[in-house]
Amino acid sequence: MSIKKSGLETTLNQSIEDNLNIEKYISEILNNQNFDSLNFLRMRESERTKSVIEEQIINKTEELETAEFISIDIDAIAPYSSLITEKEFFKIVGANGKTIYKRSGKYQESLYSNYLEAKKEKDEGYLVDVLAKAIVLKNNIEYAKTLTKNSKFMKEWRKDFGRITPENEVKNSGTIKRINIIKSRIE
Repeated sequence: MSIKKSGLETTLNQSIEDNLNIEKYISEILNNQNFDSLNFLRMRESERTKSVIEEQIINKTEELETAEFISIDIDAIAPYSSLITEKEFFKIVGANGKTIYKRSGKYQESLYSNYLEAKKEKDEGYLVDVLAKAIVLKNNIEYAKTLTKNSKFMKEWRKDFGRITPENEVKNSGTIKRINIIKSRIE
């Protein structure tokens, strides 16, 4: 009569044997004073890892050679694909060419100072980023203004934030996080 081993038992026995061999090998390394065997083990592991990574790179390269790429013009998708003029920017941040107005919020002041810095450095990328943020701020301010017309929203807003208007919140923080929290409560 023969006894059949299941696949699980065979795998378990192999795993135990491997662990015992590793423990034996480690004890031999520790008994060795100069750790040459350990360095050899590290090198072997490093080479194995390196070969696996190289194989993955080759496979990815082969996949890329057969793939078709589609380019998308992100600027055409964005709502601020056509940048605003300096006059419109000053209107958004509440400033003129020389100074910022008292009613402007902290975020508007930071945008204004970043704009002046970008112009001073003549950094086009930085300037585009500031103008894009100004357009987003404008949209957020308009969104806050429309929500102030909703009586349920304003009632809930005043419970949490008192006399600060949603518009002033956006001007100071630059985000509509708090507005969205209140809006989610009334829906």
